[in-house]
Amino acid sequence: MSTNSKISNFVENQFPSFIRDDGPNFVAFVKAYYQWMEQANNAIEVSKNLLTYQDIDTTYDKYLEYFHREIIGSIPRSTLADKQKLIKHIKDVYRSRGSELSYQLLFRLLYNEEITFYYPGQDILRASDGRWVQENSIRISAPRTDTAAQLENKNIVGLTSGAIARVDKVIQTTSGGILVDELFLLDIIGTFEDGERVALSTNSSVYASVFSISGPLQGVNIISGGAFHQIDDALVYTSASGAGANGAVLEVSGSSAAQWYIANGGSGYTTGASITINDGPTGTGTSFIISAISDTEDLNINIDRILPMASVIINTGPTFVSLGANTSAVSANLASANVSTPLNAALNFANLTVGTISSITTTSYGTGYSVLPTANVVEILVAGNGFDDGAGGIKGKNATILANNAPGAIVSASVINFGTDYSKYDTVTATNLTRSGTGAALADPSVSGIIEYSGKYIDTRGWLSYNNKLQDNYYYQEFSYEIQSNQFTNTYRQIVKDVVHPGGTIMFGKIKSFADVNVTIPTVDSETTMSDRLNIEYETLATTTTPTVNSLMRILTLGTGTIIATNSSYNIAANTGTAFTSEISGNTEIIIIGTTTNGLYFANTVANNTFMTLHSAYEQSTNTGAVFYYVSNTSA
Repeated sequence: MSTNSKISNFVENQFPSFIRDDGPNFVAFVKAYYQWMEQANNAIEVSKNLLTYQDIDTTYDKYLEYFHREIIGSIPRSTLADKQKLIKHIKDVYRSRGSELSYQLLFRLLYNEEITFYYPGQDILRASDGRWVQENSIRISAPRTDTAAQLENKNIVGLTSGAIARVDKVIQTTSGGILVDELFLLDIIGTFEDGERVALSTNSSVYASVFSISGPLQGVNIISGGAFHQIDDALVYTSASGAGANGAVLEVSGSSAAQWYIANGGSGYTTGASITINDGPTGTGTSFIISAISDTEDLNINIDRILPMASVIINTGPTFVSLGANTSAVSANLASANVSTPLNAALNFANLTVGTISSITTTSYGTGYSVLPTANVVEILVAGNGFDDGAGGIKGKNATILANNAPGAIVSASVINFGTDYSKYDTVTATNLTRSGTGAALADPSVSGIIEYSGKYIDTRGWLSYNNKLQDNYYYQEFSYEIQSNQFTNTYRQIVKDVVHPGGTIMFGKIKSFADVNVTIPTVDSETTMSDRLNIEYETLATTTTPTVNSLMRILTLGTGTIIATNSSYNIAANTGTAFTSEISGNTEIIIIGTTTNGLYFANTVANNTFMTLHSAYEQSTNTGAVFYYVSNTSA
């Protein structure tokens, strides 16, 4: 470094002429001295360039050394990637000591590298630490002005209820052929009402009406509970309008439904005998049919009835009915008969096969039978002839059919998934998915434009037997942190401790990657968690449409049977022969393999061998013949 204006250039002219003449060596010496002083890093040169030398970017290395000893003495010289840059920014490092920014800046200066952090304390199991959210929305439709997009991210108010809320997002759909917008709400104050108009809080001319004629099924009011259900059985709800909703049995009763049994099968009956139910003071709706008879016999019975002939005037014409007042159809025999026709020719006799009632089927279990109903079963054609049954009774009216209370009538049920397009005017049928042989229940639907969704966890924090760790007061604790870097931990451990590491904490290091290593098969060490192992395996198989059993058996077991996984549903139904209860428990990681798509999910509740729910909705396309793999306790 040098200056443009040098004193040495003017030295000769500063001496008188007699000195220049008598002492040229002295003049040369003085000039040489000033030339030396003006050389780089000497007194005159330095004094003229103080502003330049105080700039770290342009100063001499020997001054950098002074800075290093004074300011960054704890950092070894061998680790510095750019000493000048470090010295320029060391104040920022010291001021932010202990923060992520100080670490990031230090590693950029030392190694020109971006690092990441992991805090083991984030994954410690804590009581009541789950992240639970619950969404609320209203559905709006005509009459309306403008579009629902006008309301997004704005405050709305119910013009009747006075309720207010902020619209977080808008989803447009149709319900019963009507355009409906669903507004998801935040910061709700008050309660919106069905049918009312909601408007912008700042402009009431931008409005729409809460739509409540049809929509998601939010609840059911049981009107006939069916029979043979059990608490927690899975239900599917269907109606003439809606589908897709499901739930579970919450409460059952053993004194509401009525079923029928044969106390005495009698004789002289056909399967079409007349059945009269006497409901009594409480219940209603039960019924049964005769499904089989036994010990049959043929009876020769007149099948003509007197009623069609009630208005016939005898002997007024060539036949009974030619001139009479009769207007009812009669048999061909009676139509051609007159007063001269013998009765055995005028009446229509035929053989009728009758027998003992051997089997009946309850077609409806009814509801509310705290007092049991009674039934009369009469075979009218037979009973009217008065055939003696040999035991003091009359054939065709000597059977005894009794009722008793059937267990498992549904009193109340939940709705887990709401489904779509349920009309508030259509009765809902609740069918049991868990067990066969049950009687379906009937219910009135609860449909509203004001929707409160069932809550859900948005992560796994606070879940027992999941991926959270117990505190060990070493790695898994509140005051530990892990630096993930491309450098070996021992390379920077002491530097970090001397420069930015805050007291009272413990540092761990982890190698992030190696640029020159080509990893083709993921490796799993003995300390890797089962959840990590499953994720590694799933990532490996993600591009495989149908993984082979051998490729999965290293850590997974093929589940029994095939399953039905429905898009956007939390429920997994399975064919008969599956074994959910013995193979899967709550929070078990599973891979669902469909015909075209795969997915990694976690079991929530296993109701029985053929029905379970997931923690998150199935996001692939619907698969009716999917298989599943699960984490086996014995797989390694």
